[in-house]
Amino acid sequence: MIAIQYFEPPPALRQHVSSLYWFESPSSGFTDLLRAELGQIRLLIEGSATNRYGDVRERVASGAVLQGPTSAPTHYCATGTLRLFGIGLLPLGWAELIGAPADELADDVADLAGVMPAAGIARLMEAIACAPDNDARNAAVCDFLRERLAANRHPAGWFTRLADEWLTATVNPQVDDLVAASGMSARSVERLTHRLYGASPKLLARKYRALGAAVRLGMGEARNWADAAGDAFYDQAHFIREFKAFTGMTPTRFQATITPLTRITMTRRRQLPGLPSLVRIA
Repeated sequence: MIAIQYFEPPPALRQHVSSLYWFESPSSGFTDLLRAELGQIRLLIEGSATNRYGDVRERVASGAVLQGPTSAPTHYCATGTLRLFGIGLLPLGWAELIGAPADELADDVADLAGVMPAAGIARLMEAIACAPDNDARNAAVCDFLRERLAANRHPAGWFTRLADEWLTATVNPQVDDLVAASGMSARSVERLTHRLYGASPKLLARKYRALGAAVRLGMGEARNWADAAGDAFYDQAHFIREFKAFTGMTPTRFQATITPLTRITMTRRRQLPGLPSLVRIA
């Protein structure tokens, strides 16, 4: 039986994390197809998991790991019992908590100790493992994140607010609108999105256009592909192709087979007050 508990980020972290959650899968062989998503920190207290990107490239993860932003679906498969604390990172959170260029870790997994002090991570892992309950685990994680933020501020924080709004203001973001709003050159905008979001503005627009449609289908806000697509795609074939590229399945299959875990995740994120609008579709 899979168990997952979400926690509301405290005010100091609401612009930095999209979700905080404790996950347990006591039976072996938990698998899931993860749609393209934001970067995440996963603190595996027990078990290990394999991330498969595309058809061949695999990364085995255990302990404290950092997953970069993904631009395509990822197959996630646990080995044995899995117990972990997850931290979804918003772009500002990536900039100020991680600091490394997001595009260098896009569609990949790395040891968290490679970008954060190893001693602090070891203490955090021990605190989570020894915590008497989930609330205590969450408190330990939030304390760790607040301490990290106190020493790290990114000068391009204004850009993440601008780009988040651009990605969510319409169902079909236009790159020229972001460039115009930023007051910078197209090349400078592209450098920033690669560093903070792990992808070009064009790829980001495609990604969040498709993910927005997936959320509308998953939440029952759209009855069929035409409702979900709106006027953001050329035709049905274009919509299906883009939807599958970022979710791993066609819209029809997505509606028919959406997992309870995916639906819970979508619902929970929408219920959290005070979070940036990007959380609603990320």
